Amino acid sequence: MRPLAVFISFVLSFAALAQQPNFDSRAVDKLITSTMKAWQIPGAAVAVVRGDRVLYVQGYGTKELGGADLVTPDTLFQIASTTKAFTTTAISMLADEGKLSWDDPVKKHLPYFTLPDMCADSQVTLRDIVSHRTGSGRYDELWDNSPYSREQIIRALGENELRRPFRTGYGYNNILFVAAGEVVANASGISWEEYVKTHIFDRLGMARTIVSDDAWLKADHATGYRYDWRTNRIIPQKHGDTQVLGSAGAIKSCARDMAQWLRFQLANGIHDLHQLVEPALIEETKMPHTVIRLENSSRDLNPETHVMSYGLGWSIQDYRGEQLISHSGALNGFRTHVDLLPKRNSGFVVMANVGRGYALIALRNALADMLSGKPGRDWNAYYLMLERRADEKEAREREERLAKRIPNTTPTHPLAQYAGEYESRSHGKATITQVGDQLVLQWSRATIPLAHFHYDVFTAYSEADYVDEELTFQLDSKREIQSFSLFGTTFAKRAAPARR
Repeated sequence: MRPLAVFISFVLSFAALAQQPNFDSRAVDKLITSTMKAWQIPGAAVAVVRGDRVLYVQGYGTKELGGADLVTPDTLFQIASTTKAFTTTAISMLADEGKLSWDDPVKKHLPYFTLPDMCADSQVTLRDIVSHRTGSGRYDELWDNSPYSREQIIRALGENELRRPFRTGYGYNNILFVAAGEVVANASGISWEEYVKTHIFDRLGMARTIVSDDAWLKADHATGYRYDWRTNRIIPQKHGDTQVLGSAGAIKSCARDMAQWLRFQLANGIHDLHQLVEPALIEETKMPHTVIRLENSSRDLNPETHVMSYGLGWSIQDYRGEQLISHSGALNGFRTHVDLLPKRNSGFVVMANVGRGYALIALRNALADMLSGKPGRDWNAYYLMLERRADEKEAREREERLAKRIPNTTPTHPLAQYAGEYESRSHGKATITQVGDQLVLQWSRATIPLAHFHYDVFTAYSEADYVDEELTFQLDSKREIQSFSLFGTTFAKRAAPARR
């Protein structure tokens, strides 16, 4: 049946091509350069595919802000969470080999995997963990620049209560995709990294695409930046370790390689006349599984969308009357968007080295309009307005939080009594020390100063570690310091060793 599937796919591809508007590469150049200027993007790369043809692949700007090295189609960017579709494609390939099924219990492949709810724990499947419907909280701090192993963070997730009932709603979760990668490793007998390299990168000719951070540092790559809206400046972003994140977001690729990924996805598993996976299994990843509620903010973000859902590693929505299958990614000062327009048998990838997500949505919409021949709109102006509104809202919420501070209060105990070792079942050990007249928290790889807020509430703030949380101490019945809460979990104070 596979040669027949290949033939049918190409017949449909040519039929779709006959309905396409003409592709204007100069218009694409103008669109991208104007977007980069509007959003202060140092460097970007784009690939556009229609049917089985790569229409366009180009780099823009520089790898570093103010630098002389130009971005090329071969310059690597971190594609972040668009990695997730590679992981679900790997699972599809293993299903095609008969080594697993989407409806296998997760425990069949990862015996140590648990969810804290007995019912959810007994029923959770591979399909559940990659469609974001388990009810688990994110707890991204467990993997972000973390010393923990993948098994440790998967186990830790199971120690925290569900945020919503099992299978009742959408809740994006990176750690569950880390678990999906470990399922790939268990079912295949090789690591997730080796599997995606040998079964996807190598077969699609994605020769430059890599996973490891060591390889990234040695390769031709761009530098990531973040945007400070208060100063209107682009600032270098610290590179965080992506090894533990793995199958949830660790792939690094370039526009030339991602064009091959687009060809493969548009052809439902066919590449250069070879069917690499059963079409139905690839199509399953792009079927709606979990409804994404369009609240006010998400409606503003998607003004041309009425219905949105999540499949298996892909988001599915309507856009101006047509289906749009996509995924975005953000990591280490990079943003990536991968988009498929099935009706047009077209797709594109845009990558940028500054963490301004609204910029890539503006570019995504403009490219989708261009490929579908629909009237354009000034998406840059619209999303710049939305970004500023979101930044101001965040600042306003921070000010409102500070306004709730009760003045002229002091901690219930001398600072020295808060110092000591604490431990959480999910988050491990933490140490609080007194440094001068301030408390300092040491957890994982982060060192975070604690500023007194009021009573026994402190602010844990570290821009370098992207932490801005409230830390609250709890007392026992004897009014002694018993624990503190942070990251949605409780750290219990460990008894000091007895003196001899």
